[in-house]
Amino acid sequence: MLEDSECIGGIKLLKLNLENKIKFTIKKNYFLESVFALFILLFGLLSGYYGMGVFWFGGLLLFVVLLMINKSKYRQELFDSFLFNPFFYAVFILGCASIVFGSGNQYLAYNLKGWLKVLLVLLGIIILDSNSKYDFRSVLKSYFCLLNFFWLANLIIVTIQCSGNGFMIKQEWLVSNWYYPDHCSGLFGASGTHKLSLFAVFMLIYNLDFTKEMPLSNRRKCMYIYIFVTNMWMLYISTLNDNKTLFALIPVYLLLYYIIHATNETIIKNLSRFAKLLPIGILLVIAVIIILKTVPALVSYIQDHIIESALRLATLGKMGNAGSIERITIAVDAIKDGYGLILGKGLGAAAVAWLSENYLGHRYFGMSSIGTMTTLGGIWFYLSICLFYTHFFYRFIKMQKKSFARWLICLLLLMGLTVYTAVFESPVSILWTCLTFAVLGDKETF
Repeated sequence: MLEDSECIGGIKLLKLNLENKIKFTIKKNYFLESVFALFILLFGLLSGYYGMGVFWFGGLLLFVVLLMINKSKYRQELFDSFLFNPFFYAVFILGCASIVFGSGNQYLAYNLKGWLKVLLVLLGIIILDSNSKYDFRSVLKSYFCLLNFFWLANLIIVTIQCSGNGFMIKQEWLVSNWYYPDHCSGLFGASGTHKLSLFAVFMLIYNLDFTKEMPLSNRRKCMYIYIFVTNMWMLYISTLNDNKTLFALIPVYLLLYYIIHATNETIIKNLSRFAKLLPIGILLVIAVIIILKTVPALVSYIQDHIIESALRLATLGKMGNAGSIERITIAVDAIKDGYGLILGKGLGAAAVAWLSENYLGHRYFGMSSIGTMTTLGGIWFYLSICLFYTHFFYRFIKMQKKSFARWLICLLLLMGLTVYTAVFESPVSILWTCLTFAVLGDKETF
């Protein structure tokens, strides 16, 4: 029987419950929020390749302002989000002190402009996520076809690019960065492999969450096969475009996904499933061994890149000074030299981008947030920013029962991302990181 209608993303939907009755609830449409949600997704998918910064950031600013004008709830939400976040005050005070007492501020305007763009993306996600009547997670699920279309498109484009034919790679990218594999990033643009990885992690969690709510059927099994195949494809691509950190990111996020959704009942249920799936796991291990035996190049890649990088990281770069290791040794050097323990060199002393390549002798300065923030603002400024963003990431998960252990996991994961890439300086990176946390949990999570 028709009872009511449910509105998701400004679209009235008919929802069939378990008793095969149609619930019909009429709610106020959220047209502006829905258009903004689509806009911010397209920003994350296309802005890296097509540029048009004025269009994208002008649009983001316009939507945020319109939504704040349209609903006082959003104004109050943003006000409370910063007023009652103690880490915001820490970032503000330490940042101002670094500017005042720093050794130079010639790049201050450039850096502040970049950080404000990242903050604008965060504000947009906070607004979309803050209204309980506007189910942002359900809206994201309604874009399943769109997101998976771009997911497959990027996989195909990157595969073609990795053949070395320059497909969809602009000449000016190679002028600014001669290393060709860095640009094999599909629609994520110049040196966009890190952004592609964060999008890949989002798609993994997004598709798992989408599939979890499907009824048990052949369609659900096909979805799990699709998830497995596309992620194996992505991992293979990562061996071609020198993006090996993805091999660590995927299992870490999968573990976090399980920890967030785990309860005593689900743990027991999963243990019984594990016992049933153990034979399949053994077969998969055998299959992996066969693949490694028949593809010597893959074994060499794992030995020469993944294992060697792990050893370098463990010894803080004593085995060399490759870019993947220098990301963290920049921060270590800042602390050793003293300025990293206080207020850094100053937030405007160098550009938080490759414009300051070779700053203080570091060839890869600007590639990771941990090195950049510790050098410019000091270790305490860096930690304050990590805590500031963790506050929001943990809130996006929407856990009814707070857990310090899970909050700490979110913090450590974010700190790991700051070693991997310039997550605090890239609006696209912070967008996919925010959205990943938004789909990691839900209101029913304990």
